[in-house]
Amino acid sequence: MLLFVALLLPIDDVNATDQQITVNQSSNLNSNLTKSNSTLNNSQNTTVKTNTSTKSVSTQSSTIYDKVPYTYYEKVPYKVKTKVVYYKPYWVKSRVTVKKWYYSRGKYRVKYVYSYKYIKKYRKAYKWGYVTKYKSVAKTGYIYTSDYLKNTKNANASDPTIQELAKKLTNGTNNTHDKALKIFNWVRDNLSYSFYYNTRYGAVKTLKNKAGNCVDHSHLMVALARAAGIPARYAHGTCKFTSGNTYGHVWTQLFINDTWISADASSSRNSLGIIKSWNTETVYMKGIYKELIF
Repeated sequence: MLLFVALLLPIDDVNATDQQITVNQSSNLNSNLTKSNSTLNNSQNTTVKTNTSTKSVSTQSSTIYDKVPYTYYEKVPYKVKTKVVYYKPYWVKSRVTVKKWYYSRGKYRVKYVYSYKYIKKYRKAYKWGYVTKYKSVAKTGYIYTSDYLKNTKNANASDPTIQELAKKLTNGTNNTHDKALKIFNWVRDNLSYSFYYNTRYGAVKTLKNKAGNCVDHSHLMVALARAAGIPARYAHGTCKFTSGNTYGHVWTQLFINDTWISADASSSRNSLGIIKSWNTETVYMKGIYKELIF
């Protein structure tokens, strides 16, 4: 498999596949992008909006149990009987002038005769038919949090430097949201952006260099979140940025209070759960992964 991905320039995106993605996760592929209009609050009932669903979540920790149910909304098609416009054909008899030549008295002469032909035309008409509409239907999915807490090659959450920083950043916090917020803000504010393709450093070297592209930003975010006990995964899609250009892009999603929250720390314009650097309405999702293969 070719492992090329256009992360910040318009080249061919990687058609990467994660063999570990569950059926429930892939069915909720496009409902995982959070469209919150403000930073998440720690109130008892918080409503989080995504680009395809809205769900209510509680503030209880999502890492107490390995298998956590969550509600998502899927658009289901249904038929509605209605009047449908169509164009009914009919025939019109039309007279056509035809020029004919004939020979008379040693000369070719011309005369005009008339013939008739039928021309097909159309008129607007109505008939009863069915049109397809969509409604949102609530469904239940399950997330196995332990699957998103494991070490990977480029996001080694058990590395001593990762563990030390995660502990330092989350010290004094007592809920998942506050931990995620501190980790997100630190990665966003302390890493600069560097242009290159795919993975170059991984989480540990990115932390050392304090720089990386969107893939290595995501590796560090995933490693720190998992080190702090927050399930984390990668999202990969084709995004239209505010510059007007469309690029391949990688960002992270953190499982906070039974909801996947988008966390794109590659731009200073973004905050936890809010993305402003690219259009979340038009994103074309390429995949969601526990571990990146590129």
